[in-house]
Amino acid sequence: MRKIVNLTKPKDGIVRLMIFNDDYGTYLFGYKKNEDCRAEWDEWYETEYDALESVLTEYGVQKSEWNEIPNPEPNCQHDWINPVRVKGRENGNPEFGKLEKLINGKWTEFEPAK
Repeated sequence: MRKIVNLTKPKDGIVRLMIFNDDYGTYLFGYKKNEDCRAEWDEWYETEYDALESVLTEYGVQKSEWNEIPNPEPNCQHDWINPVRVKGRENGNPEFGKLEKLINGKWTEFEPAK
């Protein structure tokens, strides 16, 4: 499960954070919008504990404030809440710079808001 939190005290324009764990460690994503969007930045930690401690120190977020959300669908971007993927990634022919979003069960090309 991923974890997400909206900051009660934004810092340096960051209003939301997300944590994602995989076999290689833990990723922390920072966002300048509360709505679903790509992250402004990411950081890597060896463990979730390390990421949570860093967020506690940097943003004052307590472990109890995090909410769990499902992991991303296969081939989807880890930093988006809803299913978003690079077009063609599912068949091994990624078209970097082109994104698709799952809308009503159908993959649809879309351009993220700036």
